[in-house]
Amino acid sequence: MTRVFSFLFFSISLWFGLSSILSHIIFVYNLDYFYYYLIWFGCLAISLLVFLKPLISMRTVFRERVSTSISWPLSVKLINGLTWALPFVFILFFQKYYPFLLLTGLSLGNISTFIFLKKYSKIYGVEQIITGLFVLSSLFSILVYYNYTDNYEQTLFLTRVMLSVSYAIGGLVGYLKKDNYIEPSSSLHSE
Repeated sequence: MTRVFSFLFFSISLWFGLSSILSHIIFVYNLDYFYYYLIWFGCLAISLLVFLKPLISMRTVFRERVSTSISWPLSVKLINGLTWALPFVFILFFQKYYPFLLLTGLSLGNISTFIFLKKYSKIYGVEQIITGLFVLSSLFSILVYYNYTDNYEQTLFLTRVMLSVSYAIGGLVGYLKKDNYIEPSSSLHSE
């Protein structure tokens, strides 16, 4: 199951990577803002087309993972949803902190989903914890960088590139892992 989700992570990585580089070129050459929308939607379409076959094949696996998360306690679903959504809600009110809130939401969301999948569904989605930890470390790196340079556009570009790299690494680790279900541990002392 992890390999299937790795293609989703690869698709996200390709989307953010291509979009970041092309939109930065738009910024550097001071082209019309309309091109940003064209680039982001176009790169989304490209990344989905590149990984279309594996993404289509993951429908049943995705449905299975969602159905296991539906059985979680309400408080756990609420916490998991808030870790993903709350930083994005704050972007509406604190637009200057968009890069930091984006990284916070994606890191906390991936980490909390990993923890709850492991605890309540017995699924060890290594790609999520790896991605979450890399995005979290990216957050700290971006904070340090921004405090030294105060260059918002460069910070935004680096944030997007680091997201792309984080999702690529998480997807690669998940792809190389054989299984993501937690096996009951066998010990010498069990009866």
